[in-house]
Amino acid sequence: MKSFGEKVVIYGPAYPMNLTPLWVAHDKGFFREEGLDVTLEAVLGIPDAQHPRHKWRKVGKVVFASPGGSPMFRSVREKRGPEDSDINVISIADRTAHVFVAQPHIEDPSQLKGKRLGADRKGGSSIDATIVLRHFGVDPDDVTWVDSRGKPPDTERYRLSLFEKGELDAVCCDPPHWNVAVRMGGRRLTSARDLFALPEAGLSTTIDVIEQKPELVLAMVRATLRGAEFARLNQQETIDCVLRHQIHISHELAEIAWEEDHNDWGPVLDISAYERKVGIYTREWNLPEYPVAKYYRFDFLKQALCELKLLRSWDPAFDASDAKLAGVLAACAT
Repeated sequence: MKSFGEKVVIYGPAYPMNLTPLWVAHDKGFFREEGLDVTLEAVLGIPDAQHPRHKWRKVGKVVFASPGGSPMFRSVREKRGPEDSDINVISIADRTAHVFVAQPHIEDPSQLKGKRLGADRKGGSSIDATIVLRHFGVDPDDVTWVDSRGKPPDTERYRLSLFEKGELDAVCCDPPHWNVAVRMGGRRLTSARDLFALPEAGLSTTIDVIEQKPELVLAMVRATLRGAEFARLNQQETIDCVLRHQIHISHELAEIAWEEDHNDWGPVLDISAYERKVGIYTREWNLPEYPVAKYYRFDFLKQALCELKLLRSWDPAFDASDAKLAGVLAACAT
C-alpha cells in the first residue's frame, strides 16, 4: 500500500452525525491503512474570512471539506478560483440530514410564514429548509431567516440556544441537534429527507487537488467507503466512536441518532438524485446552469467500489457525467 507524505485535513463546521463514517474511518485506522495521515478539524464559530483552510494549504496540507453536501455550490456562488473551488468526490448518505423542529404550537411547515427560522444561510440547512417551505406553499422570502453561520460555539448549537430561549419559531438542524431540539419541547415537522433522495455528506476537495493528487483522493474515497460500511453494520462500536467525537450528547441520544440515520450511509448511486440537487441549488442560489460534473466527480467512487468489491451495479449515466469533466475544468481555468 502506498504511503502518502502529505498531511491531510478534513474540516467541518460542527459535529453532525453524518460525519460518523469519517469518524469511524479515522478511529478504526482505515485512513492510516490507506497510507494517509489524516487530522479531523472542527472549524467552529468563526467568520468565513478567518477560515484556516487557506493557512493549511500554504503549509502544504491537503484539505477536504465534510460534510461535502454544499461546499461545491458555495464555491460557484462565491466565484472562487480552482485552488479554492470544491468538487464532491464522494457522497455517503442518500437523504439530507437536516430536520425541521418547531415550537410546539406549530403543527406543520405551512404555518411558518412570518416566523423566525434558524439555519446556515450559506449551507445545506437553509436549502433543506427552503425545499420544505416551497413544498408547503410558503415563499422562503416570507420567513425571517436567522443566520447561524460563523456564530459561536458552532452553527448548530447557536441555533439550539436561540430555540431553547424561544427566540426562534423553528430550526433546521442535523442529527443529533434536531433530536436535542425535540428534547427541548419542539415538534418534528416534515423535512426534506422525508420528500425525496438527495446526495449528502461525504467529502469535497479542490480542483487543484483532484488534478494534482488523484491517487491520494482515491485513497480518501476508499477509506471513507470503508468507514460508511462499518458504521452502518456495527452499532455499538460506531456509537462509541460517535461519543468520542460528538462530546455534547448522551449515549441514549447517540443510539437514537444511529437508529434513524445508519441506513442512509453508503454510496449514492442514483444519478437523478444528483441532478435534482444541482437543480435545487441552481434555482435557489441563482447559479449559472452547469451540468452535474461541475459539482460531482464519480470516477473515484467507481474505482474504489470496484477495488473494495462493493460495486453491485453502476449507471452508465455516471460515466457520461464524468466525460463532461474535461470541458468543465477547462472552463474553470479560463
